[in-house]
Amino acid sequence: MKTLSAIVVAVALTAMVVPNLSAAARGKAAPKSSQETLQEQQELIIRECKLDEEQQKTLKEKFKLKQEALEAWDKENGEKLKAAEEASKAARKGADDAAKKKANSDLKELEAKRTQATAEADKAIQAVLSEEQKIVIAGVELAQTTLARYKRMNLTDDQTAKIKSACQIAARDLAAVQGDDKKSKQAHATIQKSLKWAIDNVILTLEQRSTITTRPARK
Repeated sequence: MKTLSAIVVAVALTAMVVPNLSAAARGKAAPKSSQETLQEQQELIIRECKLDEEQQKTLKEKFKLKQEALEAWDKENGEKLKAAEEASKAARKGADDAAKKKANSDLKELEAKRTQATAEADKAIQAVLSEEQKIVIAGVELAQTTLARYKRMNLTDDQTAKIKSACQIAARDLAAVQGDDKKSKQAHATIQKSLKWAIDNVILTLEQRSTITTRPARK
């Protein structure tokens, strides 16, 4: 696999012109409603994938179905989710590990069920896109989550652009890995490690690198 060398070459030579990310990836943003979040996702896909008119029409229909599914779930379970979030927040401030574990488990269970409520709509949204468009969006989403991890590094615009470029390469490599067996999972892990290595050792400055700390595993 040439993932590591490809990423290093890409970020060392020049930064590609890649999509601007949401404010959430560059700093803490105010909470948004599900409708606002879905609208942003829809606009992101249309913009970055350069969808034609027919694709845009179909995509908007699928996002409408997803919004309706979310609204139905929230109407029935919204109060339970809010209570679980508050319980988890309160538990984290305490010293009872068992209470923390239970509160976190209860919250994750509800969040998983909320995600499952839109599973069919999500599949329909993905079906609108070509394989190449799916990779483009996967790269943008990977860049969003990756940049969020480095938001305290005070990255320069050049560093940010190089990280986006590296994420596009990594997303393409990840898409090429088929299956869900042990070998495939190892390949995914290798690509993720290569991406992190390239960012930490090629893109970040020595001073930025020195601030990286290993976080303890979540219990």
